[in-house]
Amino acid sequence: MANSVLFQSGSVYRNGKLETKDLLIDGEKISAIEPNLSPSNETFKISLQGKKLYPGFINSHDHLLASYLPKVGGTEKHQSWLSYDNLYKSSGVFAERQQVDPEILYYLGGYKNLFAGVTTVFDHIPHQIQNPFRGILPVKLISDYTLAHSVGTYSLGWGEGPALEYRMAEHAGLPFVTHLAEGVDDDSKQSLRLLEKMDALGGHSVLVHCLPFGQREVEKILEKGASVVWCPTSNLHIFGKTTNIKLFLDMGVNVCLGTDYSPSGSNHLLEELKTAKSIYFGLYGEELEESTLLKMVTENPRKAFRLGNPDALMPGLSADLLVVNDDKKISEINVSDLSWKHIDLVVIDGYPIYGSIEYKSLFLHFGLETEEFSIDGKTKLVAGSPKKLLKQVSDSVGYKKSLAFLPNF
Repeated sequence: MANSVLFQSGSVYRNGKLETKDLLIDGEKISAIEPNLSPSNETFKISLQGKKLYPGFINSHDHLLASYLPKVGGTEKHQSWLSYDNLYKSSGVFAERQQVDPEILYYLGGYKNLFAGVTTVFDHIPHQIQNPFRGILPVKLISDYTLAHSVGTYSLGWGEGPALEYRMAEHAGLPFVTHLAEGVDDDSKQSLRLLEKMDALGGHSVLVHCLPFGQREVEKILEKGASVVWCPTSNLHIFGKTTNIKLFLDMGVNVCLGTDYSPSGSNHLLEELKTAKSIYFGLYGEELEESTLLKMVTENPRKAFRLGNPDALMPGLSADLLVVNDDKKISEINVSDLSWKHIDLVVIDGYPIYGSIEYKSLFLHFGLETEEFSIDGKTKLVAGSPKKLLKQVSDSVGYKKSLAFLPNF
């Protein structure tokens, strides 16, 4: 018999606002969202009074194989991604990372995202590298996609080339994902024209970065129905500038948010949300609305990556949920102020994966083995053993390793 869990009296995000409702899970799916639902005797009940229930966050751009620190560079600014990549690949950090098993790196990236309220990650890498880690990590990986590394002189040989990969995406109803204009050089500035010439710019395209683009390029992206992924922390670290994101938003382009990889990006998606808010105000003297930020990590990536109904909190859809306890008004959307301590519970496919100690009975109900640790004086539970994982890293590199994207265990 499928597990049935009723979350009662939470402030549930639906249709762009937070409203007090109950949410019922049967097995892996949401079965009902209504006020004052009546549970069966077998249903496990949990009160979310004073807490907010969002769809699980989606990190739209990461490279989990590179889940390692410290960051590299940042002082010297680059014209293209390639010069930064050469710097990184020649660094001691990269040499040390090479001593760590790829599976451990993938798990590190999984926990990095989980602790930030992320339930789903787009890991931009060829399928044959990602395949061994699908279905075993503490978060979901988007696995149905076609791809290129990038478009232009420096492109790596991922996939069968943008033209064929895009046609495959159209045929199968998948996203076609590529870095585009990850730089400020002439090659980056010409990349959109080249992508269009390849017939690889359209409604299936998910374009990561788009740094130097102006009005003409944004109009073309909007006309073709492509989506864009913004990674401001990484952009600033490598190039000293970021995408003119206000232009994209004002024109109505579907914009998602991603952390990019650990050597240049943010420690986790909560930091990225905070950075996005701050950078936007610094660049434009205007507040980036919290509802817009929330859509960048929920509804917009569901559209871009073709994950089904953009409203993830719907009966019949997977129960990928985030419970937040942020001490603010229950009707107030405020994601840019969230930190680790505010992530109260993460549920993936109906199973509790990470949460506060008060949910211990829920973890026991599912028969899950958990590990305890503390964040800002708050005791947390997580399925699996990130402490053991970090010890394996330390054993691999020969000294006690700490990573800023994980709590201090």
